[in-house]
Amino acid sequence: SPRRPGHPFTGIFHFAALAIILSIGALCLAYVMLSSQEERMHADSAAANRSSPSIRSSSSTSGKDISAAYMESRNDPYLIYGTAWKKGETARLVAEAIRSGFRFVDTACQPKHYDEAGVGEGWTTAAKELGLERKDVQLQTKFTSNDGQDPNNVPYDAGVPLEEQVRQSLKKSLQNLRTTYVDSLVLHSPMTTHGDTMRVWRTFESFVDDGTVRKLGISNCYDPDKFKRIYEEARVKPVALQNRFYEQSGFDAELRSFCIDHNVQYQTFWTLTANRRALSTLDIKVLAKSKGLTPQTLMYAFVLAIGGTPLSGTKSRDHMREDVALIERLQGGQKIFEDKDELGKMAAILGVSM
Repeated sequence: SPRRPGHPFTGIFHFAALAIILSIGALCLAYVMLSSQEERMHADSAAANRSSPSIRSSSSTSGKDISAAYMESRNDPYLIYGTAWKKGETARLVAEAIRSGFRFVDTACQPKHYDEAGVGEGWTTAAKELGLERKDVQLQTKFTSNDGQDPNNVPYDAGVPLEEQVRQSLKKSLQNLRTTYVDSLVLHSPMTTHGDTMRVWRTFESFVDDGTVRKLGISNCYDPDKFKRIYEEARVKPVALQNRFYEQSGFDAELRSFCIDHNVQYQTFWTLTANRRALSTLDIKVLAKSKGLTPQTLMYAFVLAIGGTPLSGTKSRDHMREDVALIERLQGGQKIFEDKDELGKMAAILGVSM
């Protein structure tokens, strides 16, 4: 049969359709190329982190036997994995943190906010999988006074003298953590009176004397005079102070200075939560991107740069690995902040006194 003549606009439609198809194809190709480039960058970064010798013991072959003892012997920077408010997920998350490269874990004998037994299950599970020894993981726990406990779930007899409460609490911690000693024992907060604080501290010192505890510390102490008095009267000096890092306390400027002068490790918690507004600013986002970091890991790098040691309580495996990647970069000798001006710029955004 004879062919019917085509519509006068048919050619235009075909041309337009072809142009759209080609444009979509070009966009898809660009996306694939950018994605591949980003994947290569991540792979290169991961390879560099894996090859960093500073975080491994001299006998390391797999990179999985990163040792807390080795890091401390070199005075390497590190993050502490925080375990508060993780409840039934504690064991899984602690194991995942250690698999990711964390070697310092913080907990407390306070069932109200911590599952200390879950920490014990988690670290031993991961240690067995990775072939880690006890010295490769540092465990820090706390004695929490009766007024900080759930009255229906106190881990010691609240009716006995204070010194016995402390002894019972440590005994429970050793049982929960599946260990014969703890690396660091922290007073969760100063007692109501200085006298009671020192009663607890003298009992702590007896644990150091018998080798059940290696180091002592204090948490939630924001009064410089109070902390200095404890320090001066202590026979075994506190080597850790763990506080919220936030604006309301002036970011502990005086305490941080005292800690640096007296070789006390200043540990920070609530480091990200208390500073969300600052971390969401464009300046910090741009600075973080320029460093190959997230605003969160940049914040950890900042705290480390001013002499602190942050706790990370993330529940995300990806964030755990980002945290460890930061530490590997620092232990490999990289500087995140090029100079004091760059560090000062971030301090100004946060409101931190340098």
